[in-house]
Amino acid sequence: MTQPQAAREVWRGLACTRITLPNGDSVRVSDFGAQVLSWRSRGHERMFCSERAVVDGSAAIRGGVPVCFPQFNARGPLPKHGLARRTTWQYQSAEVQGEAITARWQWDAAAPLHTDFPHALRAELAVTLSADQLQITLSATNTGDTAFAFTGALHTYLVVQGADMAALHGLEGAAFWDAAKGFAPAVQQGAVALGEEVDRVYARSSQPLELCDAAGRLCISQDAAWPETVVWNPGPALCISLGDMQPTDWMRMLCVEAAAINQPVALHPGQHWQAAQILQVVG
Repeated sequence: MTQPQAAREVWRGLACTRITLPNGDSVRVSDFGAQVLSWRSRGHERMFCSERAVVDGSAAIRGGVPVCFPQFNARGPLPKHGLARRTTWQYQSAEVQGEAITARWQWDAAAPLHTDFPHALRAELAVTLSADQLQITLSATNTGDTAFAFTGALHTYLVVQGADMAALHGLEGAAFWDAAKGFAPAVQQGAVALGEEVDRVYARSSQPLELCDAAGRLCISQDAAWPETVVWNPGPALCISLGDMQPTDWMRMLCVEAAAINQPVALHPGQHWQAAQILQVVG
């Protein structure tokens, strides 16, 4: 292989696109939810995807990068985390740009999208793979005649190797809302570590975060149009109750999500919004 390539494939019954670089880095994206399911860099899998994930289209897939849109969690009238992650998107194309490649998916939702969300919109997801780096860009356009507001996130599940030493740096001293403890306000003491349940909403850091584990270091950054960062790990007690995770999976993953939650994004007819999350292996 002399240049990046994109090929259509079927994985566990899902229509997917597999993108590969000459150096062996690769990414797999499912049409269902336009969801990144795998990212391999330097010979290591960087995305956690549960072996018990439901992949028959009846539920959201546990792992990779679910697209939570146009609603985050249960903060609105739509089903939890919106409808995009449980909808088949249309694969558009893949374009080689030097040593990188970008593949695109589109979701056209004609009004009424939902009884409680009577708006038309178009969402697009662009996945750009380059050596040691993955960039995921979500965009939204109001294609209807009325204004609406949305919340959302890239619910990124990252692989963790060595739970006892894994830590997320860059949020030390930052204020957050602790959803695991009734949305109590708190301040981050030291790095975020695995152990108890973690479900926290922070303001976006102006500097990249760094996930350190036995495999090395991963830098995580997000555009300013994603004003919040959510960090989630179920911990041992909650993990046991999740049917699509194994009891010890909490030791193998950490979600670091680029999000727009506290202030919904307003889009008037014809308006466009776009924001990216960038993951880069640095050690």
